[in-house]
Amino acid sequence: MNTINNKTEADLGRLGLQLPELYLPADELDLSVWPVVACDQFTSQPEYWLETEKIVGDDPSTLRLILPELYLDHPGDTPVEDRIKTVNDAMQKYLDDGIIARQQPGCILLDRSTPLHSSRRGLVIAVDLEQYDFTPGNKKMIRATEGTVLERIPPRQAIRRNAPLELPHVLLLIDDPDRTVIEPLFEACSNEKSIYDTDLMQGGGHIRGWFLSADSALLANAVQAMSQLATLRNDNLLFAVGDGNHSLATAQAHWHEIKDQVSSDHPARYALVEIINIHDDGLEFEPIHRAVFGISTDNFLRPVQAWIDRYNAASSAGQQEVENLPIFIGEEQHQLKLAKAAGTLTAAVVQQMLDELTADWKETGNSFRIDYIHGEDTVRDLASKGAAGIILPPFAKNSFFEAIIRDGILPRKTFSMGEAYEKRYYFECRKIRQDRT
Repeated sequence: MNTINNKTEADLGRLGLQLPELYLPADELDLSVWPVVACDQFTSQPEYWLETEKIVGDDPSTLRLILPELYLDHPGDTPVEDRIKTVNDAMQKYLDDGIIARQQPGCILLDRSTPLHSSRRGLVIAVDLEQYDFTPGNKKMIRATEGTVLERIPPRQAIRRNAPLELPHVLLLIDDPDRTVIEPLFEACSNEKSIYDTDLMQGGGHIRGWFLSADSALLANAVQAMSQLATLRNDNLLFAVGDGNHSLATAQAHWHEIKDQVSSDHPARYALVEIINIHDDGLEFEPIHRAVFGISTDNFLRPVQAWIDRYNAASSAGQQEVENLPIFIGEEQHQLKLAKAAGTLTAAVVQQMLDELTADWKETGNSFRIDYIHGEDTVRDLASKGAAGIILPPFAKNSFFEAIIRDGILPRKTFSMGEAYEKRYYFECRKIRQDRT
C-alpha cells in the first residue's frame, strides 16, 4: 500500500486538503456512458436529460448516482423523495456489486477537452469543509465567490443525508499565474499510462485522467508550490469556488448536522472537488443569462423599461458606463440602454431589478419563474418557446481574485466557467459514510 509521508500529510492538512480513497468504474464497464454532466445544468431543458437516459440505457452510469436538479422543481410522476431513495439504493448497489472499485489514497490529474478548448487541466482531491465559508467578508482558505441562496440548501441536503457516496462537480480555482502547481504535474504525466480515457456524451468533449498516489514526489512538489501562492500568503485565500458553490454549502451543512455524533476525521467532513488554475488557457468565464417564464411580453417589457429608466436617472450624478442590454422575446430582440456607475457589474443591476420586480410578476400566475441560463443560444431557444431572455455581458477572469479579496463576494449567478456542455462530468466517487462497505 502506498503511504503518504508525514511532511506531505502535514502540508496537505495545513492547506485544508486530504488525499481521498476514490472509487472508479470497474475495468470492464463502458466508459462512454459512465460520465454525465453536472446535475445543475440544463434545468430548463428536460429533453437533454431524456436524451441522456436514452444514451445510458441499462448500462452502469453516474446518471444513476445523481439527481438532476431539473427534477427538484419538476419531479413528474415520481416524487423527489422516491427519486432520492432510488439514487441512494443505486449507490449502495454499485458498492456491493463491485461496479465501482476502491483505489489507494491519492488524487486524479485530469485533462479535459471540449469543442471550444483543446485542454483544461485539473486535480481531483478532497477539501476540508471546516476551511470553507460562504459568508461575505470571511477569511477562510476556501471561499464562496457569489451569493449563496440558503433556501437551495435543504433540498440538496436531503439528497446527501443518506447517500453512501458523493460525486463531485465542484470546481475550485487557484490563482497561479506562474503555473507552478498543476502544469508541472501534467508535463510529467501526460506521456504516462492514464487510469481512464473516454469521450463524453452529448458534445462534452473528452477526458483523460492519471492517478497520483500518496507517495508521489510530484504530488509533494505540487502541494509545496500551492503553499507559496500569493493569495494564500497575502489574504489566506487559497481556493475560490468557481462552480458548485451550493453543492459545497450543502456538504458543509450535512457535516455540521452530524459532526457532534461522529469522529473529527469522519469522511463527511471532506468534499471531493476539482482544482483548476484560473490562468489555464482552457478556462473561460462566461456570463450567466436570465430567462423569465410565465409572463406576457407587455407585462415583462413595460416594468423592465420603467425600472431601468428610474435606475438610469438615479445613477446620473456620478461617472457612468452605458451598456446595451439585449432582451429576446419570441423572435424579437430589444436593446435597452443601462447607464450604471463605473465599476458596477451589470449582473448586479439586473439581479437587483429582477428581485424587485418578482413580487409583482408572481401575481400574474403560478407559472412565473426565473432561471439562470448558460449559453446565449439556449436563451434564444427558450425565448422562441415563450420565455423572456436577458443577455449579460462577458466577465473578465483576470481580476477575479482581486475582486474577491476586495469585495468579498459577487452577486449570485454572475459568471459561469464555460458553456453548459463544458461543465464538469461526473467520474470519480468517494464514500461519505463509515457504516457500510
